[in-house]
Parts: sequence; C-alpha cells; structure tokens
Amino acid sequence: MVRLHYIDNLRWMSILLVFVVHAAVVFSDGWFGYYVTSAYSSEAALVILLLIMPWLMLLLFCIAGISTRFALAKRAPSLYLKERVVKLLVPFLAGIVLLCPILAYFGMKSHGYPDVTFPEAVVHFFSSWNNIRDPSGFTGDFDMGHLWFIGYLFVISVAALGFILLTQKQQRTGISPETVSLPFLILLVVPLWLLNGIGPGVDGYTLASYFAVFLFGYYFLSDDTVLARLENHWAVLAAIWAVLTLCLLAVGAGILPGGSAIDDITASPLAPLTGWVGVLAVLGTGRHLLNRTGRAEAYLSASSYPIYILQSPVLVAVAWYVVALPFGPLMQYFLILAASIPGTFALYEIIRRLPGVRVLFGVAGQKKKRCNVPAFPVADRAGRGKER
Repeated sequence: MVRLHYIDNLRWMSILLVFVVHAAVVFSDGWFGYYVTSAYSSEAALVILLLIMPWLMLLLFCIAGISTRFALAKRAPSLYLKERVVKLLVPFLAGIVLLCPILAYFGMKSHGYPDVTFPEAVVHFFSSWNNIRDPSGFTGDFDMGHLWFIGYLFVISVAALGFILLTQKQQRTGISPETVSLPFLILLVVPLWLLNGIGPGVDGYTLASYFAVFLFGYYFLSDDTVLARLENHWAVLAAIWAVLTLCLLAVGAGILPGGSAIDDITASPLAPLTGWVGVLAVLGTGRHLLNRTGRAEAYLSASSYPIYILQSPVLVAVAWYVVALPFGPLMQYFLILAASIPGTFALYEIIRRLPGVRVLFGVAGQKKKRCNVPAFPVADRAGRGKER
C-alpha cells in the first residue's frame, strides 16, 4: 500500500493559499466585502483572486471525495459518519461560538462602529442570528465566516454517504477507469456549471456544485489509473488552464466581453471551466512533481486542518492593525501575511497541547495510524505502484 503524498502536499499548500486569498480580499474593496478592508483598493489583489479562487475550494472538495472513497473502503459507514461528526461538526459548532465572534468584532470596528467593545460585538453577533439582511456577516452580524467550508463539507459528506449507499444497493458503482478519458473528465464541467445556480453559494460556487465535485472525486478521481492519466497530460492541462486563466483576467480587465463586475465574472461559464481544468491540472502536476514527503511536509499536512480553522480570526485581527500603518498596499499585504501565518501556527502549537481543547479545533489526538482518518482529505492507498 503506497501513500499518495502528493495529495497531502496539495492539501497543505492549498491551505497556505487561503492566507494569500484572504489577505488579497483586504485590498479588494469594491469587488468583495470583508471584515477589514484597506483604504487602498488594488487591481493586483483582484488578479490574485482571479488566479486562485476559481479552483482552490473545488480542489479541496474534490480531494475530500477522493479521501472518502479510501475511508469507506476500510471502515463501516456508521463509523465514517461518526468520524464526520467528531472531525467536522464539532469544530464547526465550536468555531461558530469561539471564533466567529472575533470576526464580528473586527467587522463592526471596520464598518462604522470603531468604539464597539468585544462583549458588545458578541451580544450583537448572537442576537442577529435570524438577521438575513446581511448574509455575509462582514459587518458583525451572525455568520459562519470561513467555517462555511467545514459546514458544507459535513452536509456534503452525509448526503454523499446516503447517495453512495443507495447506488451500491442498486449495483450502479461499476465505473471502468478505461471509460474515464481526459475529454470525459473535462466535460464534467457541464453538470458543475448547470448546478452552479442551485442553492446557497460561496466563493463563486453553490452547495450543489461543490457536492458534484465531491462525487467526481469519489467516483472518478479516486482511481489511480485515472490519476496517472492526468499526470501523463499534466503539461497540456496546465497550458489549457493558463490560457483560460488569461481569458478570465481579460474579462475582468474589460478586454474581453462578459462584464468586469466580479459577480458577472463568476457567473459566466468561463469561471467554472477555468476552475475545473485547474483542478485537473493541479492533480496531474502534483502527482508528477509532489509525490514525496519529509518531516516538514508531514507536519504541514497534519496541521493543515486546524490551521484552516484558526487562520481567519488571526488574519483579520492582524489586518485591522496593519491597514492603519502608514505604508503602501504592497507593504501592508506582505506584513499581513508575515504576521498572520506564523501567528496562526503559534496558536495551533498552543492548542494542540491542550487535550480538552484541541478536539474543538480539529487537532487530531494520538491514535493508532490505522484508525487515524483526518477530517481534511488525505489519500492513503493506491499510489504509483501496486501492492505485491
């Protein structure tokens, strides 16, 4: 049994990119709302967002589907469901109570209430739970913030488990890897796009489209023959992805038609096409270049899930103080990254040493390896070689 180290590496690299994205949103006032915004609105920040956002969360949901295939191959559905509750639902609820009020506090200070106290912000946050006038929550209203991903992943995991068990009973799981060609994989963007208008959405995609990508990972991209096919065409996929990304940037700049408003860009078929081809390209390139591990990679992989949970409050708190400094946007941007990344890891190091607290933030306890299934997607079988 060969571990897919490149999946682990793609996972923690994606989490580090979340810092890059959230720091860029601070300088994107007018395109995006956020808890803290700088007086500088930078076109470079929009470029960063259009380079990363179309594919980043799709990749994480897709890898989660891949991981689910491996997990269900080793354990009963009831155990899998119990693990999802412990590793997803518990940190989600704990984060809503313990972390989201911090976001609300800085959101209120940045949006018209500079003198608000933290207790006042907490009271406002929880008392506005039924306020749907500002669903983003960036101004201090009740909102799940960055924890939307964990909430969506829990709902999708439960729904997908039911779907998977139903199709197994109806004997519809026989998918031959030979039929999953590269054009077939690219054409999966069609249902992804069609579903992108159904239900609530975050970061340019809806719950239904994220559910579809999760199933794509489970049924198609969990097979090593298919992943090898992506690796064989990684350069072609990367080139197509680059062209599509340039087209997306051209739309954003008004060079190509489609509307320069961010909502127009994300609503066009070009955005999910760019994002899905990006997922395939990243998986193929990762298998080709990143299938290795070491002490640093193992640490980053193990810490990536709690780092995701903790990063947003730390980054927003850092951004509140940095944007008040008399520096230009480039210096502010890098100061936010330079302080929030090590600050989040330092907080993680404290929390992981607190047995009664770490489970609330998704920090895995000391378990036997065969029982350890992280909440974030980790693939642990069928690598480059075959079992002998």
